[in-house]
Amino acid sequence: MRKLLSRNHIRLYLWVGIVLTIIIVPFSLFLSNQFSKYAYSQMDLFNQDKIVRTASRTEFILNKLKAYGLNMYENRYIQEWLQLDRFDPLADMEALNTLTNFMSTEPFIQRAYMINLQTRQVFDSQTGVVTFDAFGDGPMLKKVQEQQPLFLQFFPHEVGGVSHLALIVLSTPAKKDNRGYLVLLLDNRALQNDLLDHNKELGTDILVLDEKGRNVLGGTESQSGIVTMLRGMKPASSGTPVIDIGGGQRLFVNSAPLPSQKWTVYSLTELKSFKSQAESFQRRIVGYSILLLVLLLAAALWNSRRTIKPFRNLAEQLQRKFNNDPAVPAGQVPIQDEYSILKHGIEQLSNRVDEMNVSLRDHHHMVKTEYMRQWLLQGRMSRTMRDGIAIATDLFDWEYLRLVVVKIESYHEFVDGYDFASRRLLKYAMCNIAEETVRGEGGALEAIDLAGDHIVFLIGLDCSEAEMKTLLETIKRHIRKYVRLNVVVAISDAKHREDDLRSVYDFVHELTLLKFISGSDRIYTENDYERYVQMMQPQSELKSVDKLLAAVKAGKKEQAALLLDELFSQLAAMKLSECKVQLTVMLFAIVKEFDKLSALQGVDGIDKQLARFPTLQDLRRWLEQELLDIMNRLNSRQGSDRKEKLAEEMIAYIDYHIHDPMLSAEDVAQHVSLSAKYVRQIFMETQNQPLSAYMLNRRIDKVKELLVTTTISVSDIGERSGFLTKSHFFTAFKKATGMTPNQYRQQHS
Repeated sequence: MRKLLSRNHIRLYLWVGIVLTIIIVPFSLFLSNQFSKYAYSQMDLFNQDKIVRTASRTEFILNKLKAYGLNMYENRYIQEWLQLDRFDPLADMEALNTLTNFMSTEPFIQRAYMINLQTRQVFDSQTGVVTFDAFGDGPMLKKVQEQQPLFLQFFPHEVGGVSHLALIVLSTPAKKDNRGYLVLLLDNRALQNDLLDHNKELGTDILVLDEKGRNVLGGTESQSGIVTMLRGMKPASSGTPVIDIGGGQRLFVNSAPLPSQKWTVYSLTELKSFKSQAESFQRRIVGYSILLLVLLLAAALWNSRRTIKPFRNLAEQLQRKFNNDPAVPAGQVPIQDEYSILKHGIEQLSNRVDEMNVSLRDHHHMVKTEYMRQWLLQGRMSRTMRDGIAIATDLFDWEYLRLVVVKIESYHEFVDGYDFASRRLLKYAMCNIAEETVRGEGGALEAIDLAGDHIVFLIGLDCSEAEMKTLLETIKRHIRKYVRLNVVVAISDAKHREDDLRSVYDFVHELTLLKFISGSDRIYTENDYERYVQMMQPQSELKSVDKLLAAVKAGKKEQAALLLDELFSQLAAMKLSECKVQLTVMLFAIVKEFDKLSALQGVDGIDKQLARFPTLQDLRRWLEQELLDIMNRLNSRQGSDRKEKLAEEMIAYIDYHIHDPMLSAEDVAQHVSLSAKYVRQIFMETQNQPLSAYMLNRRIDKVKELLVTTTISVSDIGERSGFLTKSHFFTAFKKATGMTPNQYRQQHS
């Protein structure tokens, strides 16, 4: 093969050179031409934007001067002077002071007249009070006397060989008689310096023409020919108009209107310098492209001698790996066999890729589990969540679903008997039993484990409520037989898959507590709850029940005993029927608060339990012993090893519920049946950080993961990571990372 390379590498190099030349040279010419067109268009856009902003600023300044003139005209002293019917030196002095103050605060006003038609006097800001006969600006006086001024419109006016923009106040459309007028003469040079001359740095001249085509602002005497061309120029059918002013000079013409004045602002841009720069840049593009071509050809010439070597080495390595006879020296590999060796290696690699794809498909289960938890805890699905679940499960083949909660009885014994990993395996077995049973009936089931004392099933199956109960009884019987756990099962009515799943879950979870009241080992439905609503809302409530629960959590045995005495003294004063109802409520509150620790959870009905005790004192002693057992279980968790296990259980619970925006330290405390204060203390001792900080950091980590690995919108990521509001999400993320979510995604993508 080396000999083959030495014979053909020049031929290969020549072919590569021809191909590169054919590609690069035409492309560089095309690129330079496109750049020229783009540069011209950008210059046009830039000039148009510039002239529009200049027109807008000019319009603003002129309107401001109109308002200023009206304000001057309405001044009391100026009005008094304009309305005089006789000579008054005191009014002259007041008008002079007022006019001076006004003009000192507005640099664009160079001169002002006050014309009194009744006294036939003119107050000139430069010369003082003069009669009409002695007034030096006869054309302005004639314009005012003949009632010809337009309504608050500036017009060109020349005084002593100096051009001004003039404004007559108060002129009206109806040309009503006025006894006096205020005339403002603007400083055209100041206006031009402020509004127009800053464009000359960019090689652009600005002209302002009125409706008659007269130059009212900007320009020079040498541009009179250009003004004539602009006056007769017709709108261009496409693009920006270009005028030829002779001598090989061409100008881009952009324009913008001044609606209040019926004027037009024009910008004139020299093309010559820009065209030379564009052509110079085009030549540089072509030159650099040719240089690139030479460098590529040189690299191809150098690399052509090394092209075959890696393939040969690869073939030799593959032959040593796949050849059945290792005694054959690698250097003696026939040339014609190397192709088959490489082909065989590629086939082996393809097989490995297929195996990897199978492994990657297994990750769909993890994604599905994550989405199912989000759906349950947040209540509703986003589009991305729905698509992810639909890919991994056939649950969406059913429009209506049923939610089932399977709760493990005597959960404290379950926790004491198995470590965390074993508990997960047993729950996994329960999920498999349920899934196999439902799929055997032609339905679909997805299980959601929230790291607590229960598992949630979502079932899609077309059947009646009685048939569903029978199916769940079968699942319950199999769990008891194969996993050896007693469970309480509650089921919702058929719900549309777009309903709020979180509220359904909370309600069905409450249904599992009804076994403590009824003692019936059956499947609980939504209809069962209504039977006990009245029982759980007695006419009078026992006092101190909440204090008793707080004392048990705090491990205060003496205080708990005193509170029990107080509660049972209240019970002794009631009728028998009311006493039984109050006892039911009290015991139900204890079970609900300590369901993961209390042995009461396994009691088959409150009525049967109460029937065991002939007197209230017997019941009190039994209940006191149960509460002491609960407090002892809580105290046993205070050892260092036990604290570590509790911290692990808290962390697992947080990870499973991180999508829940309502997750709090109180929820974690309820999960481990401890007070929120003690839970925070344990977490701080074992993890060296506050519990709230850990939950926030886990949410931030979740956001980072989704930003980098997905294309989900930032707002959806914040909601999916458990942030309650967008403002809290953005503030917390910026504080933790120093950048916004979009900046983080761009930096780490």
